[in-house]
Amino acid sequence: MNQRHYLLKGTMILTLTGLLTRIAGFFYKIFLSRTIGAAQIGLFQLTLPVCAFCMALSCGGIQTAVSRFTAECYAEKDRRSALRILACALLLSGGLSCVCSAALFFGAPRIARSFLLEPSCTALLQIVALSIPFSAIHGCIGGFFIGRKNVSVPSAAQFIEQFLRIAAVLFFFSFLQKNGQSMDAAVMALGQVAGELAAALFCVGHLFFGKSSPFFSDPDLSADESSQIRKFRRQGRARILRPNVWRSDMNRILSVSLPLGLNRMLVCVLQGIEAALLPQMLQRSGCDSSQALAVYGTLTGMALPLIMFPTAITTSLGTLLLPAVSEARALHQGKKISGTVDASFQGSLLLGLFFLGAFLLFGADIGALLFHSELAGIYTRKLALLCPFLYINTTLVSILHGLGATMLVTAWNIAGFGVRLVAILFFVPAAGIDGYLAGMLFSQALITVCSLFVLHRSSGFSSDLSDSLIRPALVCAASGAGLFLLQNVLPYLGRTSWGSLFCSACIYTAFFLLLAFFFLLQGSARRRLLRYPTRI
Repeated sequence: MNQRHYLLKGTMILTLTGLLTRIAGFFYKIFLSRTIGAAQIGLFQLTLPVCAFCMALSCGGIQTAVSRFTAECYAEKDRRSALRILACALLLSGGLSCVCSAALFFGAPRIARSFLLEPSCTALLQIVALSIPFSAIHGCIGGFFIGRKNVSVPSAAQFIEQFLRIAAVLFFFSFLQKNGQSMDAAVMALGQVAGELAAALFCVGHLFFGKSSPFFSDPDLSADESSQIRKFRRQGRARILRPNVWRSDMNRILSVSLPLGLNRMLVCVLQGIEAALLPQMLQRSGCDSSQALAVYGTLTGMALPLIMFPTAITTSLGTLLLPAVSEARALHQGKKISGTVDASFQGSLLLGLFFLGAFLLFGADIGALLFHSELAGIYTRKLALLCPFLYINTTLVSILHGLGATMLVTAWNIAGFGVRLVAILFFVPAAGIDGYLAGMLFSQALITVCSLFVLHRSSGFSSDLSDSLIRPALVCAASGAGLFLLQNVLPYLGRTSWGSLFCSACIYTAFFLLLAFFFLLQGSARRRLLRYPTRI
């Protein structure tokens, strides 16, 4: 499979899976918002940074290392090393995840009281702790299959995880309702455990018994290599994991996973500090405790997931770009890297501008129709300014990881969170949640500028301002203006209803695509878009 076909096919599969799971997640959030309320959602959201920290420590950096080194091994036709990498990763990640799970379970009361400043989170942390080992297994095996350019396995695992999570919550809701009990945030934690367990079992089953199992048959392996692997497995020998090779592979994994894991752990710590401070600072701005949790839950549990919905596309592309860039780097293909960077930047920026206009135009209606919350619609429109930066950063950061610039990404993430913490401490008490939103915007812009600067220095990437920013921005503005004028002529399009929203969204999309076709595929922009895909 050539690189372009792999990226297109893999992105389509991962995007379709991401869209399906996110659509299901939206209905899930709507159901939760109407059954347990925004305050309980906000309570569960407080536990996520702590859980993410434990997962980053146990599997975050290791999973990325597996994907990167598996891609390099397959590029160099060294399949045995790929299997050794996976075995080392599972041992490392499995051991760390069990330690983290135990530490979180028994330390939950102190963490909830001293760090999250919310003792009622204790039970939630203890339940979520049970999911960490399953998440580690799921992540390592998924990274291995992505490195092999087989995205169907991690896609199916993601799909199973989301739907088993929702099914578990619905089961507990039905059980509690029959017994006359009310549902709270604990069912969300139980659903997370059920989803991770199902995904881990699926990945393990596919690794050992699936059609693409490397232990039985591998279409990329020669007949001799496949027979040798089956022989080693049947005889129970550990020749492919000799002590010296074992140490070498462990060192390779640690060389990538340690700085990347440190990055994610620092990010999780900062997210936890942010999650603990924001409700406290909101209280200083005039909210009581319940109102602060409701605002935090509405922002992080309703509006922000809506803004992040289109990242199903950029996250899928970023997931595939990391091993693709790693492979190109191993083969010293500089032109392929440069073309990949340019195509990814142009596509992510265009997508970001499209959804910037969409959320500005329809954010209020979406919040009202989906969540029955006027506040969710207000926050969605304000967060729309993040779209171009969020979507660009998703792809560019993945490329930088593939190029080995992990420490630089760490520094930018820390700087970005520093900006947000400053906004929480100094601007939220005076300006309310708007001070935090301004901090988010500035931090994402900082990461984008830093990423583009390093990519320019390392790969020679450069982009014409007119083609990359001015023309797409004008297309976005013209599409929104055209819809606004049409709404004045046809009042039906301005109503708050699903039919009106659907018609308006279709008209806006048609305007945007037509203008993009006529004004973006011209001159140097057209030459770039037609040239770089052949490089990828």
